[in-house]
Amino acid sequence: MVNQETELKLAVTPRTLARLAVDPMLGAAGGGAQRMVALYFDTPRFELWRRRVSLRLRRERRRWVQTVKGGGAFEAGLHRRIEIEHPVRRPAPDVALLGDHELGKLVARVAGRAALVPAFRVEVERATHIVSPAAGVRIEVSIDRGQIHAGGARAAVSEIELELKQGPAWRLFELALAIAARYAVRLEHRSKAERGYELAGGARPAPARARLGIVQPEMSVNDAFKSVCWTCLNHLQANHRGVIGGEDPEYLHQARVALRRLRSGLDAFAQLIEEEALEPQVATVRELSRSLGPARDWDVLAVETLAPVMQQFPGHRGLAALERACARLRQEANAGAQRSLASRRYTRLVLSLGGWLCREPWLEGAGRKAARRWQAPARDYAAEALNRYYRRVIKRGRGIGSVSLPQLHRLRIAAKKLRYAAGYFAPLFARRRAKPMMDALNDLQDVLGAINDCSAAPALIEAATRAARGPMREQARVIVSHWNAATLQERRRELKRTWKIFRRCDPFWT
Repeated sequence: MVNQETELKLAVTPRTLARLAVDPMLGAAGGGAQRMVALYFDTPRFELWRRRVSLRLRRERRRWVQTVKGGGAFEAGLHRRIEIEHPVRRPAPDVALLGDHELGKLVARVAGRAALVPAFRVEVERATHIVSPAAGVRIEVSIDRGQIHAGGARAAVSEIELELKQGPAWRLFELALAIAARYAVRLEHRSKAERGYELAGGARPAPARARLGIVQPEMSVNDAFKSVCWTCLNHLQANHRGVIGGEDPEYLHQARVALRRLRSGLDAFAQLIEEEALEPQVATVRELSRSLGPARDWDVLAVETLAPVMQQFPGHRGLAALERACARLRQEANAGAQRSLASRRYTRLVLSLGGWLCREPWLEGAGRKAARRWQAPARDYAAEALNRYYRRVIKRGRGIGSVSLPQLHRLRIAAKKLRYAAGYFAPLFARRRAKPMMDALNDLQDVLGAINDCSAAPALIEAATRAARGPMREQARVIVSHWNAATLQERRRELKRTWKIFRRCDPFWT
């Protein structure tokens, strides 16, 4: 039997899970708690998982059910996957049951090359509730507690699955928001399968980078808008755990990139959406971006400015004191970013934005003309948006050799919006025409970003000096400040060359 599964997961503490199990909001559990054991199979080299497919055999009461999942989409915590289920007599894969579906053929090809062996095991106690928040809407709420076993490794399972049985998908976000208003929960973008593969060594967590080529030629304007926003939200969520865990600083950088791209994506389609409908979403993203800003600024000062100065002046006690003070302030700023993304407010903000995208309120009550614009080919609107951004960049770059730092900041914002929009829409145009402009925009944004970092550095250097200890800290401040000023002048000279290259590029959308 082939189905499409649509579900949303929330991770909670065991204590919260116990309180949720008896909350009248979810109604009574049907049939009491059920113990389920699931065995996940793959080749020894995890060839199925590398193709984003999972093969599971789960014992449900007195029978075994074989399930293959894959394909579909992931949208800000909302999983949409193709699911093929068959009852089997024993806990061993039966590839012959999978039939002619593409997923089944893929599994058969992999199984024909290498033996399928158990990869890991999931054991949970599941209590199931059915919630009907409105007529024609049914949501299955599964409260799962248990463990994932992979060799000698263990990981606890304590989560809520909201699976849509009937009705529109935005109802899942609505119910998740109602739960988040009463309990400390967080979106869990990983399936049990993904967690199991991480435990078994088949998947290694790493900072997720932005996905390019988002808008495709067959898309309407509405399809393009949702694709851009969902992709950016997914990028943010994919780096969420890494930021909270205080791991590689690249997680934080990528989270900020995701938010910047999302703001630019909302701005790119702002001409089509009523301001009162769009502004709350823009404010949400702006608030999240600002909460991560200080951590990124201190990271840049430590890595891009202080590190090379320390190499040039090894053993300088004042610089060493300044570096220690910077490290403390950097740690505090990173802790603030972690608290922001670990907060209940963050979860509610992401759920709200996901529900807004699912519901598509900008189409409700849209007049005939507006509806036609949303359903028009994305390429038509892309050329209009890119031309608008391009004119703004040209205007703000006039007299680039003598403009002030605040003016360069405005140019940087304009160039960033053009670069992100060009990245979204480039697949709609000939690649050979788009590449020169894309390369020039990347270089221009890098230089403008470096200039902006240099202009922000003096305030950070002053703060680090005040926090430093020792008699030579003032001398260290002077050294770092002169280094930063020299770097700024070098970047401004580089900007002139980069700007000339950009101006020679033809707009590929015309």
